[in-house]
Amino acid sequence: MSEVLEKKVAQFGTVRRKHIFNRINALHYHNSPLLIVLQHKQHDFRLFVKARPEPISGERALAHWIAEDNLPDNFNSFKLHKIILSTDHSSYEFLPEAYRLETWGITFTIPEHATEIELRKQIRYHCAGANIKVTVSQNAIVFSGRMLDYSVNGILVQLDKKEGFSFSWLNENRAVILNILNNEDPVYTGEVKLSPRARGQYLLFFDQDAVPRHVPRKYRSRRQQLTPSPDLVFDHPIINKKIRLKIFDLSSLGFSVEENASSASLLPGLLIRSATISLAGNINIKCMIQVIYVKTKDDDPSIVRVGLTILNIDSHDHLKLISLVQQAKDSRAYISNQIDPSDLFDFFFETGFIYPNKYAELARKKDEIINAYMTLYKTGANISRHFVYQDTGKILGHFSALQVYRKTWFCQHHAALHDQKAGLRVVRAISEYVNDSYQLDPTNIEYIIGYYRNSNRFPKRYFGDYVDQLKDFNKTSLDWFSYISEARRFADAPQTLAPGWGLEPAQKLDLVNFEGFYKKFSGGLLTKALDMSPENFDDTTLSATYKKNGLTRERKLFALRQQGRTIALIDVQSSNAGLNLSEITNAISVYMIESAPEHMAMVGYSIRHFALNSGKMADPVMVYPNTYLKNCEFNSDKEYIMWTLNVPLGMESYMAWMNRFCR
Repeated sequence: MSEVLEKKVAQFGTVRRKHIFNRINALHYHNSPLLIVLQHKQHDFRLFVKARPEPISGERALAHWIAEDNLPDNFNSFKLHKIILSTDHSSYEFLPEAYRLETWGITFTIPEHATEIELRKQIRYHCAGANIKVTVSQNAIVFSGRMLDYSVNGILVQLDKKEGFSFSWLNENRAVILNILNNEDPVYTGEVKLSPRARGQYLLFFDQDAVPRHVPRKYRSRRQQLTPSPDLVFDHPIINKKIRLKIFDLSSLGFSVEENASSASLLPGLLIRSATISLAGNINIKCMIQVIYVKTKDDDPSIVRVGLTILNIDSHDHLKLISLVQQAKDSRAYISNQIDPSDLFDFFFETGFIYPNKYAELARKKDEIINAYMTLYKTGANISRHFVYQDTGKILGHFSALQVYRKTWFCQHHAALHDQKAGLRVVRAISEYVNDSYQLDPTNIEYIIGYYRNSNRFPKRYFGDYVDQLKDFNKTSLDWFSYISEARRFADAPQTLAPGWGLEPAQKLDLVNFEGFYKKFSGGLLTKALDMSPENFDDTTLSATYKKNGLTRERKLFALRQQGRTIALIDVQSSNAGLNLSEITNAISVYMIESAPEHMAMVGYSIRHFALNSGKMADPVMVYPNTYLKNCEFNSDKEYIMWTLNVPLGMESYMAWMNRFCR
């Protein structure tokens, strides 16, 4: 401490008595100490000791000693050299005309003037009263203590004596690991260099290198500058002070702010558990953040740019944030905004997305469909997202996503109104959302799927051609299904099982058999994305989530066996009508393992059995692989291609693909 105080940069001049009064009272308010410099009467060495001042209104002041290791036992051997009152960048120094040193503290008179001295270009924040705890470790030796003061350049800590341990074990030529704790919660962990100051008291200097939080990615989330600029508001976890900073640029995964270099309080690695992104005081988004880097601006050394990443954020708040960023780029882009279902269906009719035959199927369940869309598009639901390109209230493009399996979201209802730009914008929007959401919550999304017909040029180009070019089925794959629009086409199937056949709830071994078949036949991602693997096929957590949202999604998986041998899996799904307008989420899906045409009669029995028992005769049937019905000379109504993307492995390559068409 004495070293720092003696390195005076400049003497500013003098300050009057009233400023001394005000500074002493400010120190009392902030629970900050005076610094008393004592000089030994015989040997001339000096001690720097701290004293806590009482409020002052007259010419005489008093302050109580703060117990530290350097506090002398006998004050008779010392005289007062000077008193120092610290401010942010300078100090007031004076020697009172009259003073008295006591065992409990000091009394002194206030002079007419004090000298103002510049001490540092960087503010040091006093932390002794905040009880910020620290641990310092080196080579398995750990000391605990508390922080005395803090700046982004370094901190002063007082380590506690530990029985059987010696401070000499800390090698100042090697780095130590510093942990800073606020209410027992770690807010900083990193390597620091240490410099001893007094017994158990050390100055610790931070490493200012950037702290990467995520694996570096080529395609980072979009950053935008907003007008008006949002504020970042938080309680600083070390100095216990409310901080409000302007956000310079913003993305859905992080942002940057600017601080005055002289009063900077953020350092790389600092964890802020509760922060608010506030826009005009009306939109407040809460999140957990961490400082990634601190850089001095090239054109203005008095300002530092601080980069922060978002570690945790509520899913609905994340949607608000993504919407802010995307609208800053294009004011016509909306995410999960409230839409009147009637406007959406007018758009579907106008684009031809709902064609006459499809509407004839949907009209029978019109009221149920409207109720489902009211839930998804007006009240909001955490199992769905929709992306809309809209101008002057008119919908130009639409794409939605629905969570249909444990970690799989179904991209559906993609349509655009005579405008390929609108179609691309919503595809890009949903891609960015998935890319960013995975970074924040990888447990919620691992695969995205979509179904399209080979004759549909748009998805064939932007999904199918991507798979064909990449040729990496660990990242993305295509699987072909036969589609029968109504299960009643199997009404003439046998009404009983043939001898030796069984139809029972699927077991893990049945899924093992299907996985083996699929790996050899396709090698793609279907079994993992559709929860058709032995580990996940009977998970019911998603059904409970739908129920909480006032919706229904049930799934039952059965095995069709001959003489104990698994021939096919029958996946019976039920959900609210219209969640998918092709009713794929209401389909009976058949996954063939042994594709002999002679099995077709029992496959037909299984479809008829479940369609009758579940009231699903009007619902569709999907058969995989699509070659099976062809071999049985059974004509399907359509064929659908299922596109699957492994988000952790394939999202980077898919964003690169999309950037060729839409930036």
